[in-house]
Amino acid sequence: MTSTEIEFRTSGHTGSPAVWLRTPGQLRVEAELIADELVGEIEQIVSFAPVEHLFGRLFAQVLPEIRGVPVHHLTHAPTGLPPEVEKKRTLFVCLPSSWLVLRHLLGQLEELPSAVALHGTGPTVQATGEVVAALSGTGFRAVELFGSTETGGIAYRDIAPSGAEAGRWRLLPDVEFADPGESAGQWLHIRSPRLARRSDMTVRPETWRLPDVIHRDERSFEFHGRASALIKVNGERVNLEELATALRNSVDGLDVACLPVRDPVRAEHYELFYSLDRELSRRQLVERLRTVMHDVTPPRAMHQVRRIPRTATGKIAVTALYALTQQEPVAALEGVSR
Repeated sequence: MTSTEIEFRTSGHTGSPAVWLRTPGQLRVEAELIADELVGEIEQIVSFAPVEHLFGRLFAQVLPEIRGVPVHHLTHAPTGLPPEVEKKRTLFVCLPSSWLVLRHLLGQLEELPSAVALHGTGPTVQATGEVVAALSGTGFRAVELFGSTETGGIAYRDIAPSGAEAGRWRLLPDVEFADPGESAGQWLHIRSPRLARRSDMTVRPETWRLPDVIHRDERSFEFHGRASALIKVNGERVNLEELATALRNSVDGLDVACLPVRDPVRAEHYELFYSLDRELSRRQLVERLRTVMHDVTPPRAMHQVRRIPRTATGKIAVTALYALTQQEPVAALEGVSR
């Protein structure tokens, strides 16, 4: 690492820990680019994201320094916006869990002259669409970023209210697809000047391929899920991310994670982990599963846990979940038709 590079760590969401290095110039370019393209003029920032993570560093540290605006760091259990948050044009830096807080602050959000919620680090949740719907017609906008620690921001789309169809992901101006042509079911392979250098690399890569399956055109794509979340059980494809999200949104307070496992009979299968602060039997959970995903194959096993382990940014700590079953992580099931 050179003296000008800054470390960012991935630590358990999708595999082995790694250190990724970025220059201050890369951080500044990314913060300015996204702010100019998606955010516009702001007078203050309210952030839920830790600055140790790339998303938090960009928009709760670098951007306020560039724009010369104050930043207010909120926990995920506030009773309201603190008094130092004035009625000004505001950027909210949001994680998935942040939307549960914003749902309780609708009255205060309506009083802001304008507000932009920038969402990153994981999929949106049911409360996201509810907040966007409730604030429709006000000065509130919500934008979702697609990216990773390795790549930085890749693409964006406006967040739709509950019941509306989500739009396609559009590439940021300095990002290109690395592979020519259009294709369905291909991996997301991109070129960008903001790619990070892994600590064991001597130079920054020119392109990077993410474990995400997409259907693309020239400058946009539909996201079909991570390769490791797309499995086939008895010939039927199961999207584990969609399944977990549907279940999570069907019961208030329910948290769910679905992990792929190798199976001696079916080759591929999955197990389900869930936590809830009240009683929910496995039979009730299976009934709920069949309600939200009619033809889905039930999990091989279900595990009720005190809580679903998550990283600092709210992503599921996959390795920790596998440890509960004493199984080896399945980062991706190679050689299987999707």
